[in-house]
Amino acid sequence: MPRVPLAELRHRTDAWAAAVRRTPGVSPLCSGPLWQLAAHDFLHPDPPPREHFIVEDAGNWMIFSVRREDGVCFPLESSWMFGSALAGDPAGLVDMLLATPRLLPRPTGLCLGGIRCGGPLHDTLRGLDPLVRRYAEFPVTECMLIDLGGGVEPWLARRSRSFRRTLRDAGKGKDIEIVTAGDTSPDALFARILAIQKQTYKWREGTDIFQSPGYVGFYRSLLEGLHRQGDLRLLFARRSGEDLAYIFGGVADGSYRGLQMSYREDVRSLGLGNRLQWENLLRCEAEGITRYDLGMHSPYKERWADRREENTGIFLVV
Repeated sequence: MPRVPLAELRHRTDAWAAAVRRTPGVSPLCSGPLWQLAAHDFLHPDPPPREHFIVEDAGNWMIFSVRREDGVCFPLESSWMFGSALAGDPAGLVDMLLATPRLLPRPTGLCLGGIRCGGPLHDTLRGLDPLVRRYAEFPVTECMLIDLGGGVEPWLARRSRSFRRTLRDAGKGKDIEIVTAGDTSPDALFARILAIQKQTYKWREGTDIFQSPGYVGFYRSLLEGLHRQGDLRLLFARRSGEDLAYIFGGVADGSYRGLQMSYREDVRSLGLGNRLQWENLLRCEAEGITRYDLGMHSPYKERWADRREENTGIFLVV
């Protein structure tokens, strides 16, 4: 069970992605190579030399970045911990965790995230409690989920009458056109997204996430990777040839994950956020997607979501 260099991992992303697909109770997109490597490269850009603890055994993976200050191992994306540093069969992953003392020079903390509370992986990892030096669980960012297993109509029936009316009225009769990314290049698509962001109230206030170079790099990398794989889902709301709003996300393993959505401040009254989200739901249903992940909690998402999905983090010293 030798350690794998990061450079080698970058060339084995297909095997990593396949292991994520076999992992129960984790986010397929946020646990996968695109999200994790984009975060590693742009959200946590520690200067070299950087240490990693990456191990593969029988198709199962443990993928960590080692924090320089204290040697604790974290997932490559540790801002929100939406994704799991473990990928593969839960029983095999437990065996790998128990074997880590043979690979590390001293007892080391391992910080796990993105594990669905009460899911199969969580239940299996709990069995480590009496076997390790330390086992502690802590809350990480939760997600808001729409269940499309029965389609859009049953979901709509679960919404309030006033919200259904809001969806019917959103953007109607205002010459709004909803268009896909088509064959536009990733660079051009990202430029269109930024052009909209620069006309939002958050940008004016200096609080827009795209005013941070790290987040610009992170989302640009995600867009490029999703575009390359054919997994990008990006819609624009337009009027008279002008982009007014967008919704940006990606798909993985039958699941949609929302990434960003925004609209120009001067068209706030048109309800384009609702219009785009509704159009996106319809397209996801047509595609056979059953899990629609809106991302972290936000008050507006409460009207859309069927439930909050709680994830847990686990701190281990083996």
